[in-house]
Amino acid sequence: MLVAILLVLTVGYHLFLLRRGRMFAWRRIAFGARHLRWAATLWLGYGVTALVGLLAVQRLAGIWALPDEFQALAIVAGVPPGTIDAQTVAIGLGAGSLLGLILTWWRARRGRAPWTAGDARSVMPTSDADLWPAAVLALAAGTAEELFYRLWLPLIVAMATGSGLAGVIVATTAFAAMHRYQGRVGMAATFVGGGLLTALYMGTGALWVPMGVHVLVDLNALVLRPALSARVRRRLSSSAASRS
Repeated sequence: MLVAILLVLTVGYHLFLLRRGRMFAWRRIAFGARHLRWAATLWLGYGVTALVGLLAVQRLAGIWALPDEFQALAIVAGVPPGTIDAQTVAIGLGAGSLLGLILTWWRARRGRAPWTAGDARSVMPTSDADLWPAAVLALAAGTAEELFYRLWLPLIVAMATGSGLAGVIVATTAFAAMHRYQGRVGMAATFVGGGLLTALYMGTGALWVPMGVHVLVDLNALVLRPALSARVRRRLSSSAASRS
């Protein structure tokens, strides 16, 4: 009975947050204040909710050990705990980050903004002063969203239905729906990314790994690449001005 109640409350609450459109009702607020408020909302709305739920069903250990509900799915998917090591994660992150920076540099030299999957203009910094609020948002998103979408939501669905696969599908779809402001392409990319983060959680058995990857990916997209792009474009503009 408790599991069913928590599932209904969790799904209903998630739909409420989606309908409310947290960040995008604040478009008239300055970038920094908007992103700091969004970061706080993420942790209060998703992180705290997940922690309270995990405590209620006595599954807080899922943060450092893959719950039993996902063990069979992890084996079928070919990523049981222990199959993904730190070196593999580091190589993947390093290669992806380097490729993103090279592409950002190339686009900046042609006067273009950093590439993103979908329409992410509303979350991208527009000045150096915007970088630290964007970093706070990246930290909040990477931790709170992983708690909610990679552990709590799939777990409570799996506990209610007896299917780990159902839990992962529901949670990954909900994760994509949360990013609907990025359009269909952005939602599709987020769905794929959510699936990869789930595989990473299963393959390592520790939630802190996808948390760390999520934070670093967001820092790369929201801080490092915009900062590099702005610097390259300023240097090109300065060089053009000095020649004239």
